[in-house]
Amino acid sequence: MTYRGSGSWRLQVLANPDPLTGECRRLSRTIRGTRTEAREALQRMVVEAGAGLHGGGSLTVGDLLDQFMASATLGPTTRADWTSVANRHLKPVLGSLPLWQVTARDCDELYGRMRESGLGPSRVRCAHVVLHRAFAQAVRWGWLPRNPVSAATRPPVPRAAIVPPAVETLRLALTTAEKADPDLHCFLLVALATGARRGEVCALRWDDVDCDAGLVRISRSVSETSSARVVVKCTKTDRSRAVSLTAGAIRALSERLVKARCAAEEFGVDLPEVAFVFSVDEKGEAPWPPSLATRRWKRLRDEIGLGRVRLHDLRHFVATELLSAGVDARTVSNRLGHARTSTTFDIYWAWVPARDREAADHLDRLFERPVGTG
Repeated sequence: MTYRGSGSWRLQVLANPDPLTGECRRLSRTIRGTRTEAREALQRMVVEAGAGLHGGGSLTVGDLLDQFMASATLGPTTRADWTSVANRHLKPVLGSLPLWQVTARDCDELYGRMRESGLGPSRVRCAHVVLHRAFAQAVRWGWLPRNPVSAATRPPVPRAAIVPPAVETLRLALTTAEKADPDLHCFLLVALATGARRGEVCALRWDDVDCDAGLVRISRSVSETSSARVVVKCTKTDRSRAVSLTAGAIRALSERLVKARCAAEEFGVDLPEVAFVFSVDEKGEAPWPPSLATRRWKRLRDEIGLGRVRLHDLRHFVATELLSAGVDARTVSNRLGHARTSTTFDIYWAWVPARDREAADHLDRLFERPVGTG
């Protein structure tokens, strides 16, 4: 604190080092007033500098996004999607802005521009998620005292109505696939038996399948991007789960195993236990790309006129049918591979049968008077 005459005081404090350069930063301010007022202002500056409320750092939003994406643990598909959002939407608008200057209003204005340009709700929400995760990492790294994106308005994404295909539709698809595309027929039976995601079915290996016990263990998934191509990774929740198979799926898998072993023998090798169930080569070394399963499904779907039924709709069919039949949500959640039962309820709440009358009858029975009592 230096007196400069005429009631003017020069205040200086040291702030945290610049996150990018590592250089110490000196913050200055000139005020007019008494010595006591200057000391009080200096104390406030010390507190504010310690809380990161004063700028001066050279780190920008673009710098943060680059370092965040380089260090984040993401699946190939998610990484490709987030990189696209960062490069196309976040950096052009916020990239040159100093990190400490970003406000919730900056974020809200960005989301508004994205909507006005015609981008869908999911894309705008993705921008918010990437930005929030990046700034949260900056807080963990000690670059910021708080996350300004937390105060921004989270872009809403309307939930699409779930319309599962009718059982007659799927019966027709299975009957047609059995004759026209036996490989796809087996794939569909496994998908309908487990409710697994497309990539999870593609990632099944023969050592995951126990036809004698009628079980399959789902512990990995296949993802596909234009840059990384086909990648085998963990499941979406990083968990494995055991799922009971239907009789039809067990029969189809048993027949497929026999055919796979014969094909490997003709190629001059033994089929390894870790071979993929759905593979593009005789050795079972390369799994089906998810896009291959989708293309084969679309070809079948168009052939029999199923409209716009997606391969993912088979997963919706399994969930809604089991919940409507009264299967407990915990069992359904495990089959679907949801991290929490609440996720299953959140998505499929409308399909959970109401049993309010049963609840009332149960309570009534608890307090019924024994027969013969007065």
